[in-house]
Amino acid sequence: MKTVESEVPFGDALLWWIDHLHDDHGLLVSQLSHEFDRSYLAWETVRLSRNPFFSNGTGFEGYWVGLCQSSDAALDQLLQLGRGALESQARLFRYREGYRRRLARALQGEGSDLEAMAEWSIELGAILGRLRCNLYKNPQAGTFRHETYRQVEGLPPIAYREEQDDLQQMYEVRDADNPAQPLLYVDPNHLRTTDQEAWDVVASLGKFGHPLVREILSKRR
Repeated sequence: MKTVESEVPFGDALLWWIDHLHDDHGLLVSQLSHEFDRSYLAWETVRLSRNPFFSNGTGFEGYWVGLCQSSDAALDQLLQLGRGALESQARLFRYREGYRRRLARALQGEGSDLEAMAEWSIELGAILGRLRCNLYKNPQAGTFRHETYRQVEGLPPIAYREEQDDLQQMYEVRDADNPAQPLLYVDPNHLRTTDQEAWDVVASLGKFGHPLVREILSKRR
């Protein structure tokens, strides 16, 4: 078992919203959010310990089991996802340069812009929806996903603690078997500039699926 201890993404902003929702509605958001733990722990299991291609994965990689025969091929798929997300936002917000800057800051985990966080959360959901449709044509990826969720069963819920103005988390993922081949480490500095931006997107999108982020975004609608 591997224990992960880290700051919660957007922890300072989420602390404010948790207190606000609790004061206004008596909602203990950190408890309610546990309904999203299973999907997030499955994501983190792929990203951290069960990644079929990379030693520094993103969480998306399981969808290309059976489709990509090498880490380089999987990286191409990841970069296509990132480029597609950036191109979509460039079209949607062509005349809103200030809002695009807000999206860029949110992607880097900066600030407390819930509108920008919600936009990235929608983007993540749309990408995952498309990838899940492909599982019907790729049974190996479907099997990998099923096994990942099976491994997540029985893991303890994510634990939170407040440290001054920071929100910390602790959770566990299961150790994976040793891979049959060495995993690729993706160094963004070795990618082309445009590909670095695409990598930043896919490497960062997972935080918009964090249980507390999902809970806060759902409660403020």
